Formats: sequence, structure tokens, C-alpha cells
Amino acid sequence: MNQSLHALVINLIAQNAGTLPGSVGELAHAAFYAAVQAVDPALSARMHDAQERKAFSLSPLYGYWQSPQDKRIHVNTGQAGWLRLGLLDEELFAVFMQHILYSGLTGGAPTIRLGNVDFAIREVQGSPGSHPWSGYITVADLAALDATSTRWVLEFASPTAIRWEQADNGTRKVEIFPQPRLAMASLRSRWDKMTGDQYGKEFEEWVGRNVVVGRVWNWETEPFAYKRQSYIGGTGQLQYVLLDSSNQSYTAHFNRLLHLAFFAGIGYKTTHGMGQVRVISP
Repeated sequence: MNQSLHALVINLIAQNAGTLPGSVGELAHAAFYAAVQAVDPALSARMHDAQERKAFSLSPLYGYWQSPQDKRIHVNTGQAGWLRLGLLDEELFAVFMQHILYSGLTGGAPTIRLGNVDFAIREVQGSPGSHPWSGYITVADLAALDATSTRWVLEFASPTAIRWEQADNGTRKVEIFPQPRLAMASLRSRWDKMTGDQYGKEFEEWVGRNVVVGRVWNWETEPFAYKRQSYIGGTGQLQYVLLDSSNQSYTAHFNRLLHLAFFAGIGYKTTHGMGQVRVISP
């Protein structure tokens, strides 16, 4: 478990003016793949071909005015903003940082292009404490977390939605409120694949029986545009409350997976800007 997880805040300066679609998720996704392609084409091809969940997450673009009418983001030359990139793969982290370093050595400040706007990368913050949304941890240190809290407050900063089973006619169900068991399902699966652990469905069923939403603050539903579709997700803050803490192993693992979510996100379309979440208490 020597692998590390990284959350990078990428501070940007717009090099020209322009307008961008509201979510920017598709554009940021393409820009990240282009960065990987520039350094390691074989890795980029493997990422495209992989059937399982991708080992990264992306935030929306922050810092720019969004029109309430058409939801487009308006960018002025020289204006600052930022994106966030979560990486669950050490190879991806190394390739992305190599792209930034190589670009800086050969052509001044490294850049990324989103739509019709070029952005210079002014700074990348990755150390804990340098930004509320940045940080890193090794999988071994994450696995060693043994806190047994009974209450957690989470901030869902971008629209969050979870695909869950299906209706009788085969229609996929999408939940826009992250009930504890729903939120844990993909995180539990990702953890088991990443570490070889076997918490399985039994852990998810324990969460369903023993963890509830205790409080909700400023919860809203928001549209999230992707390609020609519009998804709906929830944003705001909520509190998970543990009703029975007698199973300390599962309690510690629930806490562990909430901290994994800081890097992986929760729900679907996390590689396009949805499901950005962090624990803000305890």
C-alpha cells in the first residue's frame, strides 16, 4: 500500500477572454487526457480503454462569473480561477506533474486549454493545508485511520447524484440525495479493488442499518450540463450520524471511506466535475 492519493488545486490565469459552457466538465476532462497524452500516450490509451471507474476526479471551474440566463461562464483576460484534480494513481500523478514541469521548462508557464480560452497554470497546490481542497495521503496511512467518530459533517461542493439499481422496466435509478449506504457503495467497491480488502456487501448493509442523515444545511438541486444532456445533482452540507458504534471495525472503515471520497468524489460523473465532497467535521 505505498500508493499515494493526491488532491491538487490548479490555480489559473486566463490568457484571453471567452465564454465557456456552465459545467466545463467535458472540457476539463479533455484537457486532462491531453496532458497525459502529451507525456505518456500508452497510459492515455489504457485510460480510454479501461472499463472500470477512472482513477481521477475533477471539479468544476471556479472563480469566474456565470450568467444566470444561459449558465455560460464568462472569462476576462488576466482573470484568476482554479480547478481541482483528484488522483488515485501514483503513475497518473507523476505523468501530470511531468507535463507541468516539461511545459514550464520549454515554453514558460504551463498552460491548459478549455474551449476557446487558454489558461496559464500559475501554481499547483498539493500539500495539506495549502488550500481547503488540496492534500495527499498514502493508502497505507488511510488504511491506518482508526477513528471511531459517531458524527460527520460533509460539504458537497458540486452537484452529486448516485446511480442505484434499476426500476422494473430497466430504467436506471438516479438518487440526488446521498443517503449513507448509497454514498458508500462505490467507495467500498473502489477501496476493495485498490487494497485487496473484502468488506463487501455486508459492510454496505451495516451502513444502511446504522447510519442516518442527522441534519441538512442549504441543500439545493442544481443542473449539471454534459455534452447535450443536463443532469441534476444535490449540493450543500449534511451530517451523517452513527446510531450503533459497537462494531468499531466498521465504524473506522466508514470514516476511512469518507476521507477517500475527498480524492475520489461520490456518485457518478466525478471525472467531469460532479460529486466533489469533503469532511469538514470532525
